Amino acid sequence: MLTTIPDEKRNPLIQELLEYFQTVGFEIRGVRGDFAFPQPPFLHNDGYGDQRKKMPDILAFDTLMGEFVLGLVRTSLKELDTEESLTEYDVFLDQKDKQSGKAYRLYIIVPSSLVSEMNSLITHYIHRELWHLVTVVASRRIEI
Repeated sequence: MLTTIPDEKRNPLIQELLEYFQTVGFEIRGVRGDFAFPQPPFLHNDGYGDQRKKMPDILAFDTLMGEFVLGLVRTSLKELDTEESLTEYDVFLDQKDKQSGKAYRLYIIVPSSLVSEMNSLITHYIHRELWHLVTVVASRRIEI
């Protein structure tokens, strides 16, 4: 989580992504913050950026596909491509289920006005073979 973003900006987006995950039938395993779920675990960093483990905003499991799903919040244009954000993308897209070997999927919720910028960042920063693992969710509630 980016430490400079106050909870009052992050929590509504976490709540919206949580509701989205529940609507599509994901089993929620952890949510960062003061929600009715345990905190998600910190995930192993295999040498990216600051070398520290990273915690997603949401950890869920897609029982239909048998895959873990990570949820991440981005609240502003400035936050999309900070060094900390880029490290989180790398760490989260590097995760694989120890039992099945399946890669984790990453859902990133952003204010709707930032969807094109987020998609552009994905195509310029994230390796092409990982694009299918990333889904950008446009917030219907939060604007900047």
